Amino acid sequence: MPYISYAESVEFPTTDNGMNAYGFLYRPKNPDYIPDKNEKPPLIVRVHGGPTGMAIRSLSMKTQYFTSRGFAVFDIDYRGSSGYGRAFRQALYGKWGVYDIDDSISAAQYLVSEGLVDGNRLTIDGGSAGGYTTMAMMVFKNYFHAGVSYYGVSDLLGLAKHTHKFESQYLTKMVGKLP
Repeated sequence: MPYISYAESVEFPTTDNGMNAYGFLYRPKNPDYIPDKNEKPPLIVRVHGGPTGMAIRSLSMKTQYFTSRGFAVFDIDYRGSSGYGRAFRQALYGKWGVYDIDDSISAAQYLVSEGLVDGNRLTIDGGSAGGYTTMAMMVFKNYFHAGVSYYGVSDLLGLAKHTHKFESQYLTKMVGKLP
């Protein structure tokens, strides 16, 4: 399929020595456009919801829209994501807003260092918990050049107050005791 970009598994180092994180890289693919051989594509780091959800390796027309227009897309599984064992998922306990942000930066840095993307054209997006990560990234870090939050969590106290019983203690695990 000439316009479909397929996922490539990527493992990259995190800020914790010896611990890696993961994701899926979708490279630009459009046979009607041949970029200059020295040009690297812009990058979109896509942050999943949850925050202990996971990137899904499946056909996403949203991803294909961007890859067919010259963007690389990286679906990140930061420390705390599901699918890599209990210890990896529980690493996010008390670290939501830390590891997800650090690992998103580490992923982009790794892809830049490997010569796969343009370090001057880095963006991030996410929805729900991924939107929270995106907003926090844009406020507290000066790394990505643009960010898009889709229905991002922006009020942790409000979320804790109005969430359903099943997740009533979830935020306590993710960020610690709330006031």
